[in-house]
Amino acid sequence: MSRDVSRTLMVGLALWGLIAPVIAPPAVARELPLTVVAFTSPVTRGHAARVDVRTAPGTQCMLLFHYETGGTARNLAMPKRADNRGRVSWRWRVDPKATPGSWPIVVRCTDAFKGNVEQRRLEMPFVVR
Repeated sequence: MSRDVSRTLMVGLALWGLIAPVIAPPAVARELPLTVVAFTSPVTRGHAARVDVRTAPGTQCMLLFHYETGGTARNLAMPKRADNRGRVSWRWRVDPKATPGSWPIVVRCTDAFKGNVEQRRLEMPFVVR
């Protein structure tokens, strides 16, 4: 191999070492897991209700629940963080004066992973009798 070809090859390899990190493929976002494990519905007014989900450990989640009591709109928001197994559980007593019907419950989880913020959302009908 000639000296010029050898130098060109060495310079090319050195430049590739500088360029390669710049053209590396972008990080692929993971999909934040979110699965319902337990959900009480329908529920009789005045009785206990629960929602349990599984997600990534340490993920911050929020349960949002909209319903009416005696013609007045009520909103319930309960934040919780997933335990080391990724479980989040909410329990509450349904207002004895809650208006019967189907009301939306939303579970929203947000997690930061390697600089990316990932969110998942589930919406379910919650039936009050």
